[in-house]
Amino acid sequence: MFFFFCQNEKNYKIKSIFGEIMDKTYKKLLYELHWNARQTYSQLAKKIGVSKQVARYRAEQLAKNGVLKSTHAVIDWRKLGYDALRIYVKWQNISPETEKEIYAFLREDPLFMWTVKFEGEIDIAFYVWVKEIPEFSKRWFSFLARYRKHILRYEVYESVEMIHYPMKFLVEKPSRAELVIGRGGKADYDAKDYEVLRALTEDARMPVTAIAKRVGLTPKGAIYRIRQLEQEGIVIGYYALIDAEKIGVEFYKIDFYLNDLSRLSEMEEYAKQHKNVVYRMRTIGGPDLEIEIAVANASEMKKVTEEFRKRFPREIHSSRFHRFEYTLKQIYLPGETVTSSARK
Repeated sequence: MFFFFCQNEKNYKIKSIFGEIMDKTYKKLLYELHWNARQTYSQLAKKIGVSKQVARYRAEQLAKNGVLKSTHAVIDWRKLGYDALRIYVKWQNISPETEKEIYAFLREDPLFMWTVKFEGEIDIAFYVWVKEIPEFSKRWFSFLARYRKHILRYEVYESVEMIHYPMKFLVEKPSRAELVIGRGGKADYDAKDYEVLRALTEDARMPVTAIAKRVGLTPKGAIYRIRQLEQEGIVIGYYALIDAEKIGVEFYKIDFYLNDLSRLSEMEEYAKQHKNVVYRMRTIGGPDLEIEIAVANASEMKKVTEEFRKRFPREIHSSRFHRFEYTLKQIYLPGETVTSSARK
């Protein structure tokens, strides 16, 4: 769902720094920060085998060089009482000026939370969090009334679950862990919890003392709130937003359409183990198996696709891919009002 990586809107080439400053220690550090951005420098130092001072310096260098863009909490929107819709659009009869106008509109319209430009069969993807379908449909139909003549086709899926994996390609022995969004029902939270979430989504490494001061809590109160949000599955992790171009990586989404679902669980496990797969999604109305991969180029993307097809030749009848071109907009926390009862 485009959580962990970003592409620059300016479509220029940036030389990969893997061979220049990205030694194994930098890769391990980036791997750890990406998977758990709230780790202390002491924890990071222990995991990558350096001193605390070196861990801090190298993290600062990643930020200075633009590799590490920002850090954010991973929020389960379903726990907050939202459903997530994904919308794909293919344009037609559209001039560069009109396309620019539409993208400016999308940046300003609060309906569209995550908006990503694709290259391939789909031109742009939106992610929308909704509590009520009638409210969404009214605003979506308004968008269609404004721009329908420029839309060749569109697809609307409801997200069932999203699974995030570590950047396995960065290290020799990656964790087989996963973060899962979308399973389970709504959790209880209040307005103060929401303010804590807002702080963590803006900066996952924000010190507890700063969070406490910002939201009007004692440090102990802030720690308690954060732990409760984690235990209830509202906050499921903390990640670093990585500039893909700066590390010489391209991201593709691959959609697989299956003849039957008899080996779907095996395919999902294969995706979890595959070094290039960073996300897996399940939707109502969409492809049977959806993955996002990090690769060096289109040739490597095709290689990954063929690996899946060779492993599951009878199950896969077709596939399609989309390359992530750049991100128009990213918002990390759904909603602006909270209606659940206050937590004591």
